[in-house]
Amino acid sequence: MKTFITGGTSSIGRVLVQELSKQGEALRLLVRKSSRLDGLELPGVEFVDGDVTDARALRAGMEGCGRVTHLAAIVGHDLPEETWWRVNRDGTRLVLEAARDTGVESMVQVSSIGVLGSTAPGELADESRPIDPVKHLNLYQKTKFAADEIGREFAARGLPVKIVYPTFGYGCSRAGSHPSMHEQTLLRMASGKPVAVMGGGRNRLCLAYYKDTAAGIQLAHERGKPGEGYILGGENLTFPEIWATIADLLGKPAPTRRIPVSILKTIAALSRLLTGKSAFPPEFFEMIASDWNYSSAKAERELGWKYHAFRDGIAETWAEYQAQGWKPAR
Repeated sequence: MKTFITGGTSSIGRVLVQELSKQGEALRLLVRKSSRLDGLELPGVEFVDGDVTDARALRAGMEGCGRVTHLAAIVGHDLPEETWWRVNRDGTRLVLEAARDTGVESMVQVSSIGVLGSTAPGELADESRPIDPVKHLNLYQKTKFAADEIGREFAARGLPVKIVYPTFGYGCSRAGSHPSMHEQTLLRMASGKPVAVMGGGRNRLCLAYYKDTAAGIQLAHERGKPGEGYILGGENLTFPEIWATIADLLGKPAPTRRIPVSILKTIAALSRLLTGKSAFPPEFFEMIASDWNYSSAKAERELGWKYHAFRDGIAETWAEYQAQGWKPAR
């Protein structure tokens, strides 16, 4: 069965394509002319030009495909608000319409833990907690939530679409759209650059290894229930715990310096004033100032999904980067 993938050049998308190619899957990727295809020209992979705002390209790309995985979205860019809505919400509707019209057997829509919202201190949340859109503070959350609502509407009308919610991701993948967890921690420390705990360091983040997320997407195709959502996240750790694990892996001391959120917001404001762009992606301040403490028990129970412990996943990540030529600074 051939799978049609949007967003195959994203961080998660690249890992998904590489893993499925290894398994002998036939894939068709929707790509823009400006997309970087390095690392994706693999056995079983073909490309079709277009983007998610092009209904004709979507239908042509899905012809003959039994599955659709929709990953494409704007993340962490300074763009006009209309563009966010056109791509993340309206583009998703076009993908869903094309999937319906071409009669695909399964569709997985990849959302984000950001849509579910931050958690209260001490709270361990799951998919059953109601989403409060009033608490969505940035365009990524707002537009992705709107896309999810459309996905549920199509599921209610019979399209076999499932929604997955990856948490804060890391792994050997560099899409370049915005700084990732491992680039801001593992690779930064390995390169010998200054490191620090951003914010107070008490909040917990639910972490997801890209390879685990890729496996969860495939399990959602195979075992997921239409209209259902599944959190794909592993351990919930604080930044000091994350840094301690990475420092131990690299044989370096963990950072003790901390930069308060107030100073980081001043840096962001100055960079926007001087360059027109913020020094940090839109979701950065919520990530470092809020708890994102989530359980993936539903995905484990209903999909049979498993995740790597962070220590194991980040060790695999570092081994892959070293195999590509990365060496720790002395």
